[in-house]
Amino acid sequence: MANLKWTKDAETIDGISARLFTVGRDGHTVPGVLWQPAAPAGRQPLILMGHGGSGHKRNARMTMLGKLFAGEYGWNAAAIDGPVHGDRGPVSDAGHPAYREMWQRPDVVEQMSADWRATLDALTGLETVDGKRVGYWGVSMGTMFGLPFVAGEPRVRVAVLGKAGMSGSSVLRSGVDVHFRKHAPQVRMPLLFSMQWDDERFERAGQLALYDALGAADKRLHAYPGQHVDNGPEAFVTQAEFLKRYL
Repeated sequence: MANLKWTKDAETIDGISARLFTVGRDGHTVPGVLWQPAAPAGRQPLILMGHGGSGHKRNARMTMLGKLFAGEYGWNAAAIDGPVHGDRGPVSDAGHPAYREMWQRPDVVEQMSADWRATLDALTGLETVDGKRVGYWGVSMGTMFGLPFVAGEPRVRVAVLGKAGMSGSSVLRSGVDVHFRKHAPQVRMPLLFSMQWDDERFERAGQLALYDALGAADKRLHAYPGQHVDNGPEAFVTQAEFLKRYL
């Protein structure tokens, strides 16, 4: 736990505690936030949450999920800033030049996986975290970085991925399909894959191709019509219940 540093006192609202931290890794600083019940009941599961492109660790989606997992389920939930996002850079819009430049780094995916491993190492040292019950939630950029991470991390027992695929404008900009082709067959844990039937960044056929490539024996596909209609609370509760089944 020597590389975990709390950077701000916990904020507690409605029985949910949110606390900022950093994790040191090979000279890098990874900023994150941990949501927990204010009065945790022993060791509980940990959900790692990957935000989307142009987002950050405490954006509306991450905060809502952190509160859902901590408040309704009594779990620990943690998010970290992706490269050039949040406290690590200027990107607040996927059209920012730094976003495209990020994907040109030859080791950006490997470095983000290392950031997640270091974060997991640090947080599983906490007395409130059950290191044997770890899940991952991340769609869009949360899958672009998260899929390679969970493929090589045996401590992650279950995952929710999606809103990503083998083709589309985001693939042309990022080249992430190379990583998907390499790592998708290695994803073995139970998996729920969420897709938008009409996604502006990932083509329908490319999303289905990614789902088909996933190596998990237990995988489920949830397809939502249109765009952005999977943002309702019922979708997130369904995903949380899927995670719960395996934690």
